[in-house]
Amino acid sequence: MNLAHIIDSHPADRVAIISRGRPTTYGTLRDQVAHVRGGLAKLGVTKGDRVVLLCSNGRYFVDVYLAALGLGAVTVPLNPSSPAPEIEREIRTVEAKVVVVEPSAAHAFSQVDCTTIPSLTAVVATEAGKVECANLAFDDLLAADQVPVVEVDDDDLAALIFTSGTAGSPRAAMLSHGNLMSNILQGRSANEGIGEGDVVYGVLPVYHIFGLNVVLGLSLHRG
Repeated sequence: MNLAHIIDSHPADRVAIISRGRPTTYGTLRDQVAHVRGGLAKLGVTKGDRVVLLCSNGRYFVDVYLAALGLGAVTVPLNPSSPAPEIEREIRTVEAKVVVVEPSAAHAFSQVDCTTIPSLTAVVATEAGKVECANLAFDDLLAADQVPVVEVDDDDLAALIFTSGTAGSPRAAMLSHGNLMSNILQGRSANEGIGEGDVVYGVLPVYHIFGLNVVLGLSLHRG
């Protein structure tokens, strides 16, 4: 199994996501994710490696999130509007191998000294030229050869989601592929009114677990 399979069974011409007014079908999404998966693999990302996503809701997040899951890597969605010290602490805590940064996080991320983070091997900008220390752009990942999904066990780690930190510093909650899939299936049973072809307006941020799994994950699973 692999949570990344949630997009596999839907018709190729059905719209999967609409980001900034731009629709992407399931067929196109599967194609893009397979290429990005290849791009991450080319960077040496393998099962268990941490991939940080400093991205808000949008197609870049969806592509990289599903691609990283598909390699068996551990996804770490972070708030792109967090201050630099918090971003750096969380990147160090999870020992990130790759960080994907969108322009809204560029200013804060520019204050992080990437050379002092031993685990970090690549910084990917979602838009070329918008992130100072990036050594790759999203289009570089997209240009890579496609690679297949890596099958994992239910209890293999899929995501690290930082808590609100109400009692001390935020901590990374560990969620497995099985955890997230079970949550999607629970949500599906409780939301029989949401069917194939329906549109779900995702306002909650994807770096929060409800936005990530109940809004994004459940919607993609339902088609």
